Amino acid sequence: MNHLYIQTAFLGDLLLSIPSLKQIRYWSPQSHLTLICRKGLGKLVQSLGVVDEVIEVDKEGKGFLAKKMKDRQFHTIFCPHQSYSSSALVKSLQAQEKIGYQRFWNHTCFDKLVKRRLEWPEVIRQLQLVAMVSESVEVNLEAFSQKATEIPQWAEMGMSHLSWSEDTLSNILAGKAVSGLRVDKPYVCMAPGSVWETKRWSAASFKKVGVELSRQGFQVVLLGSTDERSLCELLAKDIPTGFSLAGHLSIFESLQIMSRSKGLLCNDSGSMHMASLLHLPTIAFFGPTVQELGYKPWNPKALVIEDNHLMCRPCGQHGARYCPIGTHQCMEDISVDTVMSAIKSNF
Repeated sequence: MNHLYIQTAFLGDLLLSIPSLKQIRYWSPQSHLTLICRKGLGKLVQSLGVVDEVIEVDKEGKGFLAKKMKDRQFHTIFCPHQSYSSSALVKSLQAQEKIGYQRFWNHTCFDKLVKRRLEWPEVIRQLQLVAMVSESVEVNLEAFSQKATEIPQWAEMGMSHLSWSEDTLSNILAGKAVSGLRVDKPYVCMAPGSVWETKRWSAASFKKVGVELSRQGFQVVLLGSTDERSLCELLAKDIPTGFSLAGHLSIFESLQIMSRSKGLLCNDSGSMHMASLLHLPTIAFFGPTVQELGYKPWNPKALVIEDNHLMCRPCGQHGARYCPIGTHQCMEDISVDTVMSAIKSNF
């Protein structure tokens, strides 16, 4: 049998689909599982070994993809992505069963529609789709609805096989524009960027923490995308043992570098969810978003630092370009002392 999972959202949302992809494997172990995801993210997921095939697509390419796949037949299509274009893609494809979230306009696109439980974490919400075909997932979700636990074993995101040697990491670094970083010495990773400006803890604060970590004998590795390279390079210059790899690594290589670090310091971003794959100790800053939206780190070793007393939180589903009230207090009030104390306790 062939199954298809359509998740064309950003990196974090895609990674939160990992438990669902695992459960599809358990439900139908001999099947061929295909993933459609956002352009640039396919290699990471394929490297994790949770799917057999990855098809990348950009926002404008779903119509072309529908024509390209018109002759392919699937047993089941799962679609947690709620856009009109994703629903139209599902409608155009051939499958015995098409499963998605209930919207007032999409009943002609799917065979089974699920009411999305907003009070549940995103990982559990996506597993609602799998529960439509898997009896074991259905039973587990019913138990979760009666007594929610932080991270149920059957919905874990961590992958125990993700481990690489120092030699492997050294080989990755050998061809990069960085010198002096020693993977056989203790280091902490920082990911100071985010697609949304309001979700970023200040560069000045990251710098102060980095300088203190250097004083304590840690190397500090700055990770990020090509768009975040200048930010990370500026921070690396001001941190005595700082090294910027931003823009020099693939997403999978960044994951490999994270894997042997003491921990990750980051904003509410894709890097936070990458660390969850490793069960890496993580300290994440939440400002404009809150954990109750469902996108918290799915990681038993993660700590979220946030100000729960601000009445203006959350100010949006994903963050914004500018603080709506002009203060950015939700991030500015997170102190360096609080973060250093958390690092001491968790790394």
